[in-house]
Amino acid sequence: MNLTEILGVSGAVLGSLGGGALIIFGFSNWLGKVWANRLMEKEKADHTRALEALRTQLTQETESYKIKLKKSEFIFEREFEATSEFVNLLRSILPPLSHPQMDWDEACEEIAHDFKNIEKLLSLFMSKHGAVLGAEAKKLISSALGLAAHGKFLIQGPEVPRSASESANTLFEKLAKAEDVLLQQVHSQSST
Repeated sequence: MNLTEILGVSGAVLGSLGGGALIIFGFSNWLGKVWANRLMEKEKADHTRALEALRTQLTQETESYKIKLKKSEFIFEREFEATSEFVNLLRSILPPLSHPQMDWDEACEEIAHDFKNIEKLLSLFMSKHGAVLGAEAKKLISSALGLAAHGKFLIQGPEVPRSASESANTLFEKLAKAEDVLLQQVHSQSST
């Protein structure tokens, strides 16, 4: 074998091996791209599903919060309305100053003479606003309502017995305390 034949055979062998290597390299490069694209599409689809699930959850939580906020606003409006009406009701129970030296005992006697009307006013208020009143305010107003209901039977004429005057005083104290409770409840909600 001469040098030309050796170079020809070795060139053919190297050409075959290099061509095969080139084919294998090209095929593996193509196959790698296909796998990479498939993996990328799978990851992209997984992330899209996860993102959509988060969007759905956020939308549901936002809607739930909006509903709770609307309910809270509705209840606050009703509580504010009840408190405003109660403040007005309490002022209407106080008798007007009939003379400059009028004292609290005289005011209590006039309140006692008005027990029947006070009972009606409180009963109407409770039936209209009882659903939004807090437990403490409801208890105080109900107790005052009971005092007015029982107290109206103590008044038999123009003279007011001491027990009726004391009931009137207690009634007004309970209503004043209920007013404080209602106002505090409204003010505490308006600052949050």
